Amino acid sequence: MSQINTIKKYAIILEEFTKRVDRTLTSYDVVLLDELGISQKQLGRLLDELSSEFDNIITLVGKKRKTYKLIQPIDLFVQTMENSQEIGWFFNMATEADPLIFKELENYTNKNKNIYQFKNSPFEDITSLESKQVFKRVKSAVENHEYRDIKFSYEQEWQRNLRCLKLVFMDNNWYVAFVDEKDALKFGRISFIQEVSYSKNRTAFQIYPLQKQMDFLENSMQNSMTLYDTEQKTATLKAKKEIARYFQKGMKKFLSSQEFGKELKNGDIVFTVDYTQELEILPLVQRWLPGIEILSPDSLKTAYKEKLKKALL
Repeated sequence: MSQINTIKKYAIILEEFTKRVDRTLTSYDVVLLDELGISQKQLGRLLDELSSEFDNIITLVGKKRKTYKLIQPIDLFVQTMENSQEIGWFFNMATEADPLIFKELENYTNKNKNIYQFKNSPFEDITSLESKQVFKRVKSAVENHEYRDIKFSYEQEWQRNLRCLKLVFMDNNWYVAFVDEKDALKFGRISFIQEVSYSKNRTAFQIYPLQKQMDFLENSMQNSMTLYDTEQKTATLKAKKEIARYFQKGMKKFLSSQEFGKELKNGDIVFTVDYTQELEILPLVQRWLPGIEILSPDSLKTAYKEKLKKALL
């Protein structure tokens, strides 16, 4: 059973749930077994996967056969994308089978088939055979806590004995978060990796001594420019009224440290953002020019003015 066909099977199962008056199914369902062309054991596994991933499907207690009930309709794409913890199984299928899996989801969502369109895919970095092999090797290192030597295209020397902690999708690219021999946490873009090999140190590394780095990944990292073990500064910014609606309290944050400050009488919004280096937040400022103004600190204003001057030469 190919991975790409698994998505089709999920969609068929969800559709079958909605056809039943009581919205229940078992792995012995003759209609599904015939339509999917799979065994009772395979159908049971698919039902278990859907039930474990989505709260909308529950297992009924006290039934002679294991019975699954759909308590709320599921839009396969939306439900998965709304929960970053659940999306991992799509990533696995895409990287290990077909990176065009999101195109499949356009056709197999429970709602109108014309709702979704994808101009970009989180798998575009890993479509080539070489990139897939690199991705799998790094993923194996993360899973097994193994040391790796990695050669990046922008460096002449190999980086040795790296402890790969996580695969991170951010800034529309895949990165590997790793700890080097000096215990510094860094990010390497997957598409910039030329080679990955086993290190001379073939023992598995322990996660416990790296808890500080793991905490940083979970709680402090905003983007690929966030520096580890660097003191944070706070910038105060002002969004002018023409774009203020995007920075109102309760709106989706552009950076995780972004905090609403106040709305001025003229409609402008004042907000703050923490940063470890200028490159971490200046792209946000540049994206909204001339609608955003840097209020403080003066060092950030000066640095940005210099960058603008150089860009206009």
